[in-house]
Amino acid sequence: MKGLFDRGFEGLEDKARECGDKFNAAVHHINDWRFVLGPAMLAIRPALDIVRDGLEKLFKLIRTAVEHHFPVVSLIVQSFRWIEDVQRPVVGLTHDASDLVDNWTGEASAKYQRKITSQNEAIAVFATKADSVSKWLMDIAKYNIEYMTELAKMATGFLGALVTAAIEGATVIGIPFAVKDLAGAIGTLVTQALDNLVGIAKRFAEALSKVRDLMSLTAEPKFPNGNWPQAVSG
Repeated sequence: MKGLFDRGFEGLEDKARECGDKFNAAVHHINDWRFVLGPAMLAIRPALDIVRDGLEKLFKLIRTAVEHHFPVVSLIVQSFRWIEDVQRPVVGLTHDASDLVDNWTGEASAKYQRKITSQNEAIAVFATKADSVSKWLMDIAKYNIEYMTELAKMATGFLGALVTAAIEGATVIGIPFAVKDLAGAIGTLVTQALDNLVGIAKRFAEALSKVRDLMSLTAEPKFPNGNWPQAVSG
């Protein structure tokens, strides 16, 4: 899972570089013909500004995502650790009924059975809480991954639009039309992608707000005074 996530980020940066290279090639090609294009440059420059602005937004979003890459990987690792290193070992502590309990009588036996019952109940509660913490961590990681996936779609859309426009190889007559079509396509892509990213960000914020629920997990009557129900105290 970590490997797939890492490769996703590497691919994201590669696509961003390709977009930048394609745009720069288009600008250089237009500059080579700027004197021939003449008055058409008045329409071409604003359209290029739209494309440049869209690319800058994409690069900024990708840069932020890459900077937060390792914390997301850590969330995934910790989520599994709460299951493997906390929940499973604790569940293994559950006390099973034995012949000793069946044959043991008296006050000590009764107290022992009460303690065993309370400890088994505490183990069950602890296992459930560990699962809740693991799920919460994974939800946070999941929304980060959704965000990255949407960025990848945005980058793919940008690259596809740049390839389709093929401005770097367009004729003098075709350049103004290619630039106009590209600006329109990029404008639409930016609007759609940002709307989707806002939706993901809202779900991410909702998951973060559940930290209150996570804090409430520390309060549990099965753990007297926040402590494990000891069989022997004093």
